[in-house]
Amino acid sequence: MEKDAGTIFFDLDGTLADTSEDIYESLNKTLEKFQIDQVPFDVVVDFIGDGVRPLIRKILDYLKRTNEEEEIVGDFIRNYRIGISKKTYIYPEVIDLIYSLKSLRIKVILLTNKIESLTIKLLSELCILNIFDGIVSGDTFDVKKPSAGLLDRIKSRYEINYPIFVIGDGLNDLLFAENTGAIFFLSKWGFPTKKAEEYIKQNQIKNNIYITSEPSEVIQIVKNIIKKDRSSCFR
Repeated sequence: MEKDAGTIFFDLDGTLADTSEDIYESLNKTLEKFQIDQVPFDVVVDFIGDGVRPLIRKILDYLKRTNEEEEIVGDFIRNYRIGISKKTYIYPEVIDLIYSLKSLRIKVILLTNKIESLTIKLLSELCILNIFDGIVSGDTFDVKKPSAGLLDRIKSRYEINYPIFVIGDGLNDLLFAENTGAIFFLSKWGFPTKKAEEYIKQNQIKNNIYITSEPSEVIQIVKNIIKKDRSSCFR
């Protein structure tokens, strides 16, 4: 059986789907219950990407409230579980991108810091649970993005072939790619990418970085990289 031509790690929030409204509404419902002021939408979106507990911790630090963390985390998860897909939608052309990658024999693994129970529920309600070759959530292993050690944990569960690609909108995605030597696609069609772009500029990163405005740009770049990789094997 012919082996896969590579592996791509696909981010969820802000890359695969716009989850911001459901997270925002669930969070503010929880804050209202605890008689805490609501947080601006842009602030919440800026804090998404590290998982539930870091999100709540950042919000409480922002509001200078730290005593209620445990209760708020639990209440938010309950609210978000109920309304997890009310306003969430998959970005245009992303599903086409995934199937195009798979047609090139690229293994597509969802890689998110969202906890597994919420990840599976969301993908199920969006009817896309079975399109991935693997799913790795924030609590699947004892480490998560951007830890370099996460790749070793993933290799213990899935066969990973090279080249490795990472696609995402956030700094965690970029750092995971940098820490593992992967080729990185910064997806500008979703959540704001300012933090990642600032990191690229400040550190003058030029290699293995592609800033893409549309999903269709990714597939052409991947094709060129695979073609070049295969050509080099016969030199």
